[in-house]
Amino acid sequence: MKRDMLFRELIQIDMEADNQIQVFEQMADILYENGFVKNTYLESLKTREAQFPTALPIEPYPVAIPHTGTEQIIRPFIAPIRLKKSVEWQEMANNDVIHEVRFIFMLGFLKSDEHVELLQILVENFQNQELMMRLNNAETADEFYEVVSGMKGMEN
Repeated sequence: MKRDMLFRELIQIDMEADNQIQVFEQMADILYENGFVKNTYLESLKTREAQFPTALPIEPYPVAIPHTGTEQIIRPFIAPIRLKKSVEWQEMANNDVIHEVRFIFMLGFLKSDEHVELLQILVENFQNQELMMRLNNAETADEFYEVVSGMKGMEN
């Protein structure tokens, strides 16, 4: 994972949303307004998530890692989100299982092979319960950003 993909203006803590579509709509606006994605991003994101759900069954906090194809991305990014309350999200590779997700790491790549290493690094970090507790307990977006930027593997 690269620290140069992490931008303070994309950090969202205690975002209010009733479902994943509301998360997608809010984040698509932020990403578009900040020049990270094309105007076709939102529809592409919803379509891809419907076909390939992205919730990971990690304890104690399931995490979703939605992303689209590279053609929707202008600048690569990692957009970490902590929701105020969890929303239902289908499990990756097991669509019959629904998780209550509060942590979402939206990802944008310019090359299709960039995501494999990043996903491995993220999953490893998400399994660190101390780190996840720090994300859960962060009181400000700056504090949340510091925790994320300090994750193992974040060096450029």
